[in-house]
Amino acid sequence: MTIRTFHQSIFIHTIYLTDANAIFSCDTIKRVQDSQSAEINLQLTNGGSVQLKCVYKESITPHFFLVFPPKQIPVNLDIGKSCLVALNNGVKPVTFKAAIESIKGDRVLELFTQKTIDPTSLRTAYRANLRTAISASYEPGPEEKAKPWTHCGETLDLSAGGTLAIFPAEFENKQRIRLQINLPYTDTEIFCTSHVIRTIKLRKERCQIALRFDDISQKERDIIVSCCLKEQRRQLRDNAFA
Repeated sequence: MTIRTFHQSIFIHTIYLTDANAIFSCDTIKRVQDSQSAEINLQLTNGGSVQLKCVYKESITPHFFLVFPPKQIPVNLDIGKSCLVALNNGVKPVTFKAAIESIKGDRVLELFTQKTIDPTSLRTAYRANLRTAISASYEPGPEEKAKPWTHCGETLDLSAGGTLAIFPAEFENKQRIRLQINLPYTDTEIFCTSHVIRTIKLRKERCQIALRFDDISQKERDIIVSCCLKEQRRQLRDNAFA
């Protein structure tokens, strides 16, 4: 049996289960060949998460096993929380939500499928803790009395659908906010419009502001996702050698 190349996997947080989706997941997992290469996003007891490469092994549907390199399974793994598994199934990757049944030694997890997820919907939802420079500005229309402004800050997390960032002041406007984001691991800068989801005032007159992207190309979304995955791998390496 050969291990097929896993192309790209993108993970999101909690998605609720229905009986119909459970049946669909079982049918899907039956079509996956044994020993496929895979990746999994595991939730940790400290509230964080890690993404690991592994190998899919068959079991009695809807159960299956994932085999990891030695000493890769986190000691602070939260087995009570669901996780996202992505593996290649020929034409395109299959991504599904799964629950952990048991830990078998230091290399094997037994899981069971819960829900198959459309990969196209994952691009906007995957979010990673990532700090980088961000600039927000507003340019009023010809009939507006508002004044133009610009605030520079730092992102706390980032996804292809939006960002959470720290700025030195609250925004004077909530819509048509122009963003410029300097992405690490690439020379690319993201330019898009957005709107404010929420604002939380912090000490020293700073504000934590959640923004949702309104006008951004699919190419730019994919670049952000790639950047987020690289950042998570860096964090995983740093934690491994800490």
